[in-house]
Amino acid sequence: MKILLIYPGLFEGFGSYYRGVDWFNHGVGVISAILKQGGHSVEYMDCRKFSGWGELKSKIVSIEFDVTLISVATVDFDCSREIARIIKAKNPALKVMVGGPHPTLMTEQTAVVPEFDHIFTHESEITLPQILNRLDNAPRIIRGEMPEDLDLVPFVDRTLAPDGETPWYPGLPRPFFTITASRGCLYQCTFCQPAERALFGNKVRKRSVANILDELELLSSKYNMKSFMIHDDCFTQYHGWADEFCREKAKRGLMQPFVCQSRADIICKHPDLMGRLKDAGLAWVIIGIESGSNRILKYIKKGVTVEQNIEAAKICRELGIKFLANYMFGIPTETKEEMLMTFNMIKQIKPDQHSPAVFTPAPGSELYEYCCNNNLTLIDSSSGYQRTPLSGAKIKGIDYNFVDSLVYRSMNGELLGRLLHMKARLEKFLKNISKKFIKS
Repeated sequence: MKILLIYPGLFEGFGSYYRGVDWFNHGVGVISAILKQGGHSVEYMDCRKFSGWGELKSKIVSIEFDVTLISVATVDFDCSREIARIIKAKNPALKVMVGGPHPTLMTEQTAVVPEFDHIFTHESEITLPQILNRLDNAPRIIRGEMPEDLDLVPFVDRTLAPDGETPWYPGLPRPFFTITASRGCLYQCTFCQPAERALFGNKVRKRSVANILDELELLSSKYNMKSFMIHDDCFTQYHGWADEFCREKAKRGLMQPFVCQSRADIICKHPDLMGRLKDAGLAWVIIGIESGSNRILKYIKKGVTVEQNIEAAKICRELGIKFLANYMFGIPTETKEEMLMTFNMIKQIKPDQHSPAVFTPAPGSELYEYCCNNNLTLIDSSSGYQRTPLSGAKIKGIDYNFVDSLVYRSMNGELLGRLLHMKARLEKFLKNISKKFIKS
């Protein structure tokens, strides 16, 4: 079967791939590997590489295929619907199947779209090949079976992005690649859960260390990998597994520096583990700092304290591990005083890299339900689910000018941050005026 596999990724806009927005979608990569393993012909389209809708449409018109598979994140829902319309305009008989996090978490909303012939939910490795063999008789909504042994899942298809990705972390050499070592998360953060459990189940499934290192060896030998990132929500949540990774990585002579995610409480309780990871090549660690208010940290069920955030930053600095801090402003019930507490904590810990976000209610999460139940949501399009500054109001009761100002100031210092915030607001104003002028 000839299959058109599409990754939209357009919330950063057309052409963004060539501006460094070239992260690799591992779900798409696994699907491509599974399809090729089953003897299917795969044509891959990364929409970030197109200059606009005209080029995208021309590409779809020019190629032959039997069925289209579109990976749909919430931020890509509207553009995925437009892509499906283009396919149906080419030939109404062409089948369009959508899968990914949004169809899984928002199945009813996804099923409303008439251009989506099949809505595939959950994981694809076992069920998708079976469905493609009997697509004419397949139900509209398909639930994928969960693979228990991730070592049996093929490595992602790196031919889709053989040059790797742009590292977000200064000092890491290219080619830079990302891998996933597990699925699922133990923790209860309300801005994420229970969506994560809905996607991947109630327990964490881990690949064996040997299987992970086999993939790293392949990336090293075939693609000349110089550095990498482990994409897991928390790579350090199983200490024995992480310890084994450190030992076996060294035995195999894999000396490349890498990035992983951890938590402040784990770092504080197990600084020795962080030291061993450092010896194994850990150059950067990503920490979900989230807030400088203990009330907010408790409210979002983060399971850490402000004091642990500060201590974890100190431990990383003493070990020589650079750290990226994830934090956010505009959480429901958060006061301006509590936002300033986060701002002041970030100034105190001085992360090597900042990753601030504007709180955005993620479908399937506890805070999403809270916002819906309390009539707080202001988002009216899929693009509104971006978490970047100036991406629009998310919920009622938040001063987003204040939030955006704190974001810019936390990254750039007081004076420069204020100037950059003013510049960004002016650019957005002029862009909106330009759009209105063109429409009129």
